[in-house]
Amino acid sequence: MPQSTTKQAFSVDPKIAVVTGAYALDAIDHAKASFGVAPDWSDGSIVNVETILARLHADYVKSKAQISDDTVATIAKAYGSYIGEVYRRNHGGEWGMMTLDGLDFPAVKARSGTAFWPIGRVTNRIKNGSGDNVAFYYRGLLGK
Repeated sequence: MPQSTTKQAFSVDPKIAVVTGAYALDAIDHAKASFGVAPDWSDGSIVNVETILARLHADYVKSKAQISDDTVATIAKAYGSYIGEVYRRNHGGEWGMMTLDGLDFPAVKARSGTAFWPIGRVTNRIKNGSGDNVAFYYRGLLGK
């Protein structure tokens, strides 16, 4: 398997943890208000998030012209932060910034040292569909 030549670095940032914690609470509020679902910070709640994102993807496909990239980004920040917070609370890890080829992304670094970008995954799920299933992604993070 070829080695990646991509330059990457992760730095812990407590400010990112505060912001993503607030975004995660926004996801819970949105899920309750818009879908009647109350995510509970459990690993199993990610399945509910996937169901919500599937509906949001369907809405995005139907009315792409009416849903701006800013709206998708706002929703992705909320639900991606929720996914990252569920992982961090249940399995450890830290929020910070991942620099990848000169671009910075909020990321979680697991205790194993693996860094992942749940906000990016949620963006892809909304825009691209089920190939970016977040429940499958989360199970992969858990090694299941």
